[in-house]
Amino acid sequence: MDQSRITFVINGQTFSLRPGDADGIGAIPAAERQQLIELLQAVQQHDRRVGDIARSARDRAALSPAGTAGAMQPEYRPAGAERLGSGDVDALMARLVAEDNRNRKSAPSREGLLKWVLGAVGAVILLVLIF
Repeated sequence: MDQSRITFVINGQTFSLRPGDADGIGAIPAAERQQLIELLQAVQQHDRRVGDIARSARDRAALSPAGTAGAMQPEYRPAGAERLGSGDVDALMARLVAEDNRNRKSAPSREGLLKWVLGAVGAVILLVLIF
């Protein structure tokens, strides 16, 4: 298994480990190991929070009614709000594409096109008869 080494520094000490390296993990002093565990738990919580935000944005995009006046209004974010994660960006793009498809004009129907052509031909014939 060629798993890449992960190098990190805790309190000025550099550690380089591979996942599953029990001896290397055991060599980390208990205090530093506890700090590393707390850091990894914070990373895991952040991942969950980003996933929840993405799911929430995706659900809001799916539930938002078509043609609402505030559909394109930016959402209020307090000063300490976090940046968008990649899941948020994907959900936002999906929402914008769906809104664009809803607001797009449909192509002219065959009957409508036929009416325009017949009208133009009739106008040309009328002009030829008059002049």
